[in-house]
Amino acid sequence: MARDKQVAKTAGVISGFTMISRVFGYIRDGVGGAILGAGLANDAYLAAFRIPNLLRDLFAEGALSSAFIPTFTSTAVKEGQARAWQLTSVVINSIVLLMLGLVLLGELGAPLLVRAIVPGFAAFPEKLQLTIHLTRILLPFLAFISLAAVLMGVLNSRERFGFPAFAPVMLNLTMITAGLFLCPLFGDRPEQQVAGWAWGALAGGLLQMAIQIPAVWRQGFRWRPLINWRDPGLRRIVRLMLPAIAGLSVTQVNLFINTVIASFLLEGAVTYLYYGNRLMQLPLGVFGVAIATALLPVTSRQLALGEKGKFVETLSFGMRLLFMITVPAAVGIIVLAEPINRLLFEYGRFTPEAVRAVSQATIFYTLGLVAYAGVKVIVPTFYALDDARTPVLAAITAVAVNIALTLVLMGPMGFRGLALATAVAAFVNFIFLVVRLRRRVGQLDGRRILNSFYRVCLAAAGMGFIVWSGSQGWLADAGAGIPRWELAWKVFTLIFFGAFAYMAFSWFFKVPEQERVWKLVRSKVGLGGANEPWIE
Repeated sequence: MARDKQVAKTAGVISGFTMISRVFGYIRDGVGGAILGAGLANDAYLAAFRIPNLLRDLFAEGALSSAFIPTFTSTAVKEGQARAWQLTSVVINSIVLLMLGLVLLGELGAPLLVRAIVPGFAAFPEKLQLTIHLTRILLPFLAFISLAAVLMGVLNSRERFGFPAFAPVMLNLTMITAGLFLCPLFGDRPEQQVAGWAWGALAGGLLQMAIQIPAVWRQGFRWRPLINWRDPGLRRIVRLMLPAIAGLSVTQVNLFINTVIASFLLEGAVTYLYYGNRLMQLPLGVFGVAIATALLPVTSRQLALGEKGKFVETLSFGMRLLFMITVPAAVGIIVLAEPINRLLFEYGRFTPEAVRAVSQATIFYTLGLVAYAGVKVIVPTFYALDDARTPVLAAITAVAVNIALTLVLMGPMGFRGLALATAVAAFVNFIFLVVRLRRRVGQLDGRRILNSFYRVCLAAAGMGFIVWSGSQGWLADAGAGIPRWELAWKVFTLIFFGAFAYMAFSWFFKVPEQERVWKLVRSKVGLGGANEPWIE
C-alpha cells in the first residue's frame, strides 16, 4: 500500500542517518573507555550525565516529540500553517524560560542532586566530589537538547526527517574530538581528563541543536518573542507531555534506577551497565525509533481525519516490520555479545575483564529488545488518540516490577540482575499497552501480526544456531588475545553470514514482510520489481 511504502521509505531514511550516528557513538564510547577506563572516572561521568541523558531520551525520542507532533499537525490542518508557526514560537520561548530555571536550580543544588542519584558514592568522597563537579558542567546540556527536540518535532511534522536524524552525529563528533585533543590538556590521570570529556559533551549538545536551525528556517518558521501560558496548543502539549514522560520513560527510568542501585555495588558497575546497554541501542535506535518516528505523523493525520481503519493497518505494518528487524537483531547480539563488545571497547584502560562484565550486561538487556522497540512504537499512538492516562498506568506498573525484581536479583546476580529486571519490566510495559490499545480501537490485526512474528522467530532461531556454531569454532574464548584486525574480519564475516542465513530462513518460513522489503530494494537499486511493490 502507498502509506506502507511511505512509512518504510521514511524509516529507511531515518535508519540510515541514525546508523551513521550510532557508528560514531560507538567510536565515541570506545574513545571514552580508552581514556577513562571502567573505574572511578567513568563511573563519575556516567552518573553525572544520567540526568541530561535521561532528558535527551525523553525529549529527543519521546515525550516532547510525541506531544508536539500531533498538536502541531492538528493545528496546521485545522487552523492553518501561520497559527502552527505561532505555536512553535510559544513552545520554544516557554522551554527556554523553564530550562533556565531548572539549570540554575541544578547548579545550586548539585551536591544534593548527586547524592540522590548515586547515594552509594557517599562512601567514596573523591568519586562524589568529581561527580558533583561534572554535573555542574553538564547541566546546561538540558536547555540545548530540549530546544533541539522542538526543532526535531517541527521538521518531523513537516515530514523532513534527515536533519533530525543526523543531528546526534554532531554530539558524537564533538566528543570524539574532545577526547583526542581536549582531554590530554587537563592532565594525565583519568580523574583529570574526564573534565575535558564533559565539556565536549556540552559543546556537542549545542551543535546538535544549532544544525537544525537552518532546516526549520527553510520550512518557513520565523521566531517571534511570544509568551502565552494560556495558549491552547501549549496547554494541550503540556497535558499530553507530562504523562507522556511517564509513559515513554519506562526504559530510561528503569536505567536510572539501575544507576542508583549500582552505586552500591562494586566499582565499575555503573560503567558495566552503561556500556552493556549500548550495543542493544543500535537496533533500537536505528530501527525501533526510526519506525516509531515514521509512523507518528502518518497515524496522527489518519486519526485527525477519523480514518481509524487505516490507522490500524498502518500500525500493524509498523509492528510487523519492527519484529522482522528486532528479533534477529536480538538473537545476533546475544550470540556475539562478547566478541562485538571486545571489538568496540577493549582499548587503552578498558580491560578484558571489563569487556566480559559488559557483555554479560548486554545479554540480559537484549532479552528485552523487542519489547523496548515495541513500546517506542505503541506509546505515541495513545497520545495521537488523546489518551495520556494509559501510558502512565503502564509506566507505573513496569517501574514497580523493575524495582521489585531488582531488589530480588541484585543479591544473587549483582549488576546482571539489574539488567534482567529492566528487560522483564519492558515486556510487562509492552503487553499492558497492547491489551489497552486493543480495548480502545478494537481489532489490531493481531492474527496477521502473530503469524508474522512466529515465522520471524523461526528464521531468527535458525540464524542464531548457525552464527553460534561458527563462533564456537572460529572465535576461541570469544576472540580474546587475537589481533584486532583478525577479530574485526571474523566478527563482520559472522554478521554477514548471519544476515544471509536470516534472509534464507525468512524465505523458507515465508515471512511475508521479507518479500515486500526485498521488492522495494530491487525497485530502488534497479534490479526490477513492481512499480508499486507494497501492493499485496
